[in-house]
Amino acid sequence: MTPPGQPGRRALTRREALLAGVVPLLAAVGGCDGPGTEGTAPAASAAGPRGQVRSGLVAFGDSGGGPAQPAVARAMERWAATHRVDALVTTGDNVYERGEPELFAAQLDQPYRTLRRGRPLWATLGNHDVSAGHGAEQLRHLGLPDLPYAKSLPGLQLLFLDANRVDQAQASWLDARLSDPAPDLRAVVFHHPAWSCSVHDTSEQVGRHWVPVLEDHRVALVLNGHDHNYQRFVSPGGVTYVVTGGGGRRLYPLDGCASGSPERVAGQVRHHFTAVEVRDGSLAVTAGAADGAVLDRTVIRR
Repeated sequence: MTPPGQPGRRALTRREALLAGVVPLLAAVGGCDGPGTEGTAPAASAAGPRGQVRSGLVAFGDSGGGPAQPAVARAMERWAATHRVDALVTTGDNVYERGEPELFAAQLDQPYRTLRRGRPLWATLGNHDVSAGHGAEQLRHLGLPDLPYAKSLPGLQLLFLDANRVDQAQASWLDARLSDPAPDLRAVVFHHPAWSCSVHDTSEQVGRHWVPVLEDHRVALVLNGHDHNYQRFVSPGGVTYVVTGGGGRRLYPLDGCASGSPERVAGQVRHHFTAVEVRDGSLAVTAGAADGAVLDRTVIRR
């Protein structure tokens, strides 16, 4: 996707072209679904995952104190009973309404006490988590460093960003981490979505500062929250973006996608979690509803 160079000049790299606006960030693509897809999901990938599962996780967001939070937690427990789960990952808005420390036990600890026996909970922060200035306290409560930070599972590196302060400094940190020798499979986690067609829609700041880095490194998977539903997008460059914000709070409807968005290949207005299983060269991603139904399934290969 690098544009041809002009005579006597060095050709721009793909990232330079994206940042300079020579090539549109993501060209409009056909097939972006409209608001009538709330109960639909694509068929499972024709070629299933191959090889032994090296590690696994369950991801969820926008959960704290929501009426469906216990049901989603129980669904994750059922998944963990038959699948490998090494960590819990949140996409933010973990404690409502204002991230109050007195609610940490009720909204972070109690719902996931069974899952957290022997498993860490790795979190990013959403706007509700930081609105009263308690974001750092929440991270300390979970034994986590300040954002951004990196964690690893066998075969997978996870990079956590703070989307409450989207800036070039974190873009540079992300670029440096993605440039380091590491597993071929990487997932990047932050709250405000790179792509979404719903109440909050796409974050323009994320698109300006972080999406070019994600696309330049062809990251395997990006996990976001903020919109309270499930959406999966695949960019023309092969990056999979998942909104997994159905962890317990009131759900949000889906909207039609604007021109210039990547293709939304799945959309569900259901309380859910997203499971990721890591194999050599692939990630198997499954969205599981609170009632046990499979909402979406895909395999990402690298």
